[in-house]
Amino acid sequence: MADYLNFTFNINDPKFRTTTTVVNDSPTNYVSHTFIQTPIYNSSNIEIGYKASDDYIQQVDVNKYMIRINNTYYIDEQGTISWSYNFINNVPSVYYPAGALAASNITSTTGNYFGKKGIVALLPSENGYRNVTIVFNF
Repeated sequence: MADYLNFTFNINDPKFRTTTTVVNDSPTNYVSHTFIQTPIYNSSNIEIGYKASDDYIQQVDVNKYMIRINNTYYIDEQGTISWSYNFINNVPSVYYPAGALAASNITSTTGNYFGKKGIVALLPSENGYRNVTIVFNF
């Protein structure tokens, strides 16, 4: 038996905030660190918590950037679910490519989710919405 969570967030949300520190702006060795915070919403568009992430960009070749994203979703009065995702991008951007499914294992949980294992799948849309599905395995 599996247990599911579904929610969305939007990079165009007025409450979406980013802070980026560029460590090295060299044309062949770009390195940066970005922090993101944004509300997350259920299917009725009611705010149910927030996403906080800690993202790194490191240039590995010409027009090739390794993106390392560390996400935590806080669900109000329930707990947290964390996961990491890594991908190659041809531009120095922490945003997932639209239409490309990002999926990985849950790495940490707290509160009511403590001890649960499973996967997180995020589907980014062109309009800025990110649809997230978390499947817990027992």
